[in-house]
Amino acid sequence: MDPVLVIVLLAGVGLLLAQTLAQQICIRSDARKFPAPGKLIGTAEGPLHMQQMGAGAPPVVFESGIVASSLNWSILQPQLAEITSTYSYDRPGFGWSARGSRICTLRRMSDDLHRLVTAADVPRPYILVGHSYAAYILRVYARRYPEEIAGIIFVDPLMPEEWASPDRIQRRRLQRGAWFARAGGVLGALGVVRFCLWLLQRGNNAVPRRVVSVFGGQAKETATRILGELTKLPPPTVRLIRERWSQARFFWTMARYIETLPECAAEVRGCNIPAQIPVTVISGAHQPDVRMKEHKALAAQSQHGRHLIAANSAHWIHLDQPELIVAAFREMAAKLTDAGVHTSQ
Repeated sequence: MDPVLVIVLLAGVGLLLAQTLAQQICIRSDARKFPAPGKLIGTAEGPLHMQQMGAGAPPVVFESGIVASSLNWSILQPQLAEITSTYSYDRPGFGWSARGSRICTLRRMSDDLHRLVTAADVPRPYILVGHSYAAYILRVYARRYPEEIAGIIFVDPLMPEEWASPDRIQRRRLQRGAWFARAGGVLGALGVVRFCLWLLQRGNNAVPRRVVSVFGGQAKETATRILGELTKLPPPTVRLIRERWSQARFFWTMARYIETLPECAAEVRGCNIPAQIPVTVISGAHQPDVRMKEHKALAAQSQHGRHLIAANSAHWIHLDQPELIVAAFREMAAKLTDAGVHTSQ
């Protein structure tokens, strides 16, 4: 082999090892600088991170979107905490929670949630608030543990009809999304993602845009949209999110969720919520007529169902119009009080 080529290869390997080592040093440094805002609670799947705020009844338990964490509720949770006790958490592999199992099913996710609320002694019954993909988890959860639930508020829920039988274009989107996530895992392990996020924090968009554009126009569009939503969150929360996104495990977990989306959609299809559980569905104004009809039908499964439209929001209602969710909670809690539903303390 050409000696020059050997030197180049050795230099490349050395650079990769140095980047990996630097990334590990940064992760350990971040653990000291950015400790978990809540508590780590032991479960059968390993410790899960939960953040509790406020006091009162009925309690609220938040379930996040497909690749979101407890930080996603940084605007809404403090507002509801002025009224009642609130609990947000990170599913395995996200935020500060342990990696958990590689098996990504709604039954397992509902098991994780139930183990957590049990270990954390969350008073029953509680109101569940879930955004987007969380609707899949909460619908299965409601079927399995109806006696523990005082009500459910769905925030622009993902419907099984959207992904249970993906067409060719949807399958291609999923394949690209999973590939992008895995590539992010590799770049995260090498510290490239950390460097790009560091540049963004300092107002340098050029290099991160070039890196993302390598993965195609769809990836660039998605990244731009998500980063735009981040600007709505408090700066301290954004810093924590960027720190979490700098780790490769975030992207590996994301890939599993994207790949199993059709299976999870099929798992929840036909999973009706017990009629006695009050349900409020809040739809983003961007939803097409077919989704609006599905959201309305989801609310109609309940004897005490309501369907609302967030006129000034798209998908991220809890960031754009959190007051709508607070009002929905107040109304649901008042009806529970009138019905004589009590929460153990």
